[in-house]
Amino acid sequence: MAYSYREVLGEPRALRVFGAALVGRLSYAMGPLSLVLFMQAATGSFAVAGAASAVTALTSGLLAPLRGRLVDRLGQSRTLPALSLLYAAAFTGVLLVAGHGTVREVTAVLLAAVAGATAPPLSASMRVLWVSLVGTGPRLQTALALDAVIEQVLLTVGPLLVGGLAAAFTAAAPLAAVAALAVAGTVAFTSSPVSRGWTSPGAEVRATGWAGALSGRGIRTLVISLVGYGAALGVIDITLVAAARQAGSAALGGVLLALLALGSVVGGLWYGRRAWRLESGQRYVRVLALLTLVSAALPLARPLPALGIVVVAVGLLLSPLESSAYVLATELAPAGTMTEAATWLTTANNVTAAAGIALAGVLVGGPGVAWTLVVAWGCFMVAFLAALAGRAALRPASSLTRRGTTDPPERS
Repeated sequence: MAYSYREVLGEPRALRVFGAALVGRLSYAMGPLSLVLFMQAATGSFAVAGAASAVTALTSGLLAPLRGRLVDRLGQSRTLPALSLLYAAAFTGVLLVAGHGTVREVTAVLLAAVAGATAPPLSASMRVLWVSLVGTGPRLQTALALDAVIEQVLLTVGPLLVGGLAAAFTAAAPLAAVAALAVAGTVAFTSSPVSRGWTSPGAEVRATGWAGALSGRGIRTLVISLVGYGAALGVIDITLVAAARQAGSAALGGVLLALLALGSVVGGLWYGRRAWRLESGQRYVRVLALLTLVSAALPLARPLPALGIVVVAVGLLLSPLESSAYVLATELAPAGTMTEAATWLTTANNVTAAAGIALAGVLVGGPGVAWTLVVAWGCFMVAFLAALAGRAALRPASSLTRRGTTDPPERS
């Protein structure tokens, strides 16, 4: 049976907690550009601004599973507000100390790293709450597809808000807004009854050791697969801009990126609205296979309008793939590690996307745009082969319905 997005948001308490999470998540969508603009204005150096942005992304991505583990063990209401205050305090420190001079620059970069290390995992926390709100099965697929689509919208809207605030006020205004939104959204999120009452399913029998969520073979398979996927997206982001510049209009690079995001939104909305007979693991592998097939046309698409058509086709598959991965994370997470499992997916995506961006920056100036897009296709192929090789692990051992604090899943 298919479920509408109105039905999902009509679930008791869903709209309030989801809206609060979006306020906090908007902070993260605004953060990278806000930090770069402020640091460049304060120090006069794009190199320092880039370093601050890079260390924030690095510490946020690498330490996300640790923050997720804290949430699983201590609960959302005990962990997330404290993290949000540390996150906001670190960015406030950046606002106060950044300026000309080596000591001030280094101190600001270190504070930016602290901000990344303490960013509250609101996205992962909201995704595990969807299980408490709507249960499992088709409703969860619809909810997580909506979640993935809205995240894409935030990633588009966030930089626009940053530009507007910087133009209307000063370069410091967007970064101050980032700190304020994080605290406001997190406090509103954790004050909701569904968040206050949440505990990680199976936490009372957690026996995963230091490996945590990665003790589950299914989660390991997902993470390895998403490493290739994230790297491919990072390569594509930079290469589309380079392709537009090569065609004579760098501004059209933004159009190509917008087409990719638009395709992702449309594909996610369509995917989440349908009822699927295949289980989520099979859907994940098949969508990834289709994505690998479609992306093979990227290096061949010439002129620019043809590339735009292929970019839309690739975009149509991004949100469906990611929402399938989120569902799998809830199904495959070892007992007591649901939030940590979700953060591992984010880490696999974001850290390798940053690596892909760096790699593409080198390749487009050497072998060129077409060969760089071949590398992107190769990354998708690696992701697909990893999922295909581990497809048996992508089948949950039980069809346990997890609502709030349910019994731990049986593992074979």
